Amino acid sequence: MQAFVIIFWVAVGLVVYTLVGYPLLCVVLAALRPRPIDKRPITPRVTMIIAAYNEEDVIGEKLRRTLELDYPREQLEIMVASDGSSDRTDEIVRSFADRGVRLYRSEGRVGKTATLNGAVACATGEIIVFSDATGDFNRESLRELVANFNDATVGCVTGRVAYRYGADATSRGFRAYQRFVVPVRLAESRWGSQTSVSGSIHAMRRALYRPTNPAFSLDVIDAVHTVAAGQRVVYEYNAVSLEQARGSARDEFRCRVRIGVRGWSMMPYILRELVHAGRWSYLFQMISHKFARWWLWFFLLTALVSGAVLAVDSPFYRALTAAQLGGYALGMVGLVLRNAGARVPLLSSLALFLLGNAAVCIGALKCIAGGRMAAWQPVREAPDQVSSA
Repeated sequence: MQAFVIIFWVAVGLVVYTLVGYPLLCVVLAALRPRPIDKRPITPRVTMIIAAYNEEDVIGEKLRRTLELDYPREQLEIMVASDGSSDRTDEIVRSFADRGVRLYRSEGRVGKTATLNGAVACATGEIIVFSDATGDFNRESLRELVANFNDATVGCVTGRVAYRYGADATSRGFRAYQRFVVPVRLAESRWGSQTSVSGSIHAMRRALYRPTNPAFSLDVIDAVHTVAAGQRVVYEYNAVSLEQARGSARDEFRCRVRIGVRGWSMMPYILRELVHAGRWSYLFQMISHKFARWWLWFFLLTALVSGAVLAVDSPFYRALTAAQLGGYALGMVGLVLRNAGARVPLLSSLALFLLGNAAVCIGALKCIAGGRMAAWQPVREAPDQVSSA
């Protein structure tokens, strides 16, 4: 039974480190060894690439708002990367050609990453800014992003995503999660590098971009390639993209499954890249932040199973196992209440935690079975209220 005791406490320790230990470590390191950024106003040539698939309802407004951004127009190239759109998206984009908007179209629905690989190859900017068709940038966002590139050590900058939240339980849980994430992102940026960027708003030096496996997520791989090349990935709080939060538990689950598939498929590549480049500090960050979260469901399951074995002969472990099962039961209650339209704040967060880990588990199993997800169909929700993250 001693082996199960060791397994149980190692699993519990990994859960605690993932959820509490690493975030606290980031805060401490940010205070003890901050790395300042020489951020100053500059206006290099920028290409803004807007990823789109069947976005006829929003692409026109997105382009109008992009043309109004506070950045010298002669220094800004705007390009829409259409992933084989079958609606009027491309037609609408072409109607902006006289205002300097370019269309890059991939055929055959190859997925966002593959489409962006092709679009970047056609870009003329020194800095590439990536956006989604639904991301609503604040007017100063480009200047705020680009100012960080005055620092020669900075190779990639991610902006902040603010969300329009609905009144449902899934949105409430997601909002609580975002309030936890942002301080960790800020702390990571102050002492090291971001372990991922936002697909909705991030910028990268054109010279650092490397075409990526279509089954991988640029949100993570752009950051890895930047650090492997010897430069930093930083977080710009003042560059904001306003997005719609997922209000449906089903939509959240599908998104998390995709994260699981892609995360597990990227792990061997990330390890090879960072070991080959000798970026040991960043490898520690990736393992502590990304890998640990992709494995969190396994740590939780291991703690539950090993604790149940020990519970046979120990009242102490029976109590611990009962507490775990009680937590999961409350999460299930939160999901049921959500479907019934009821909102209980703590249960909403617990339900999202349970939902997310179950989805990543499914995604990991799909990846192990050979599944990959190059293309993705997002779901749009009607806006309700706005919260910053």
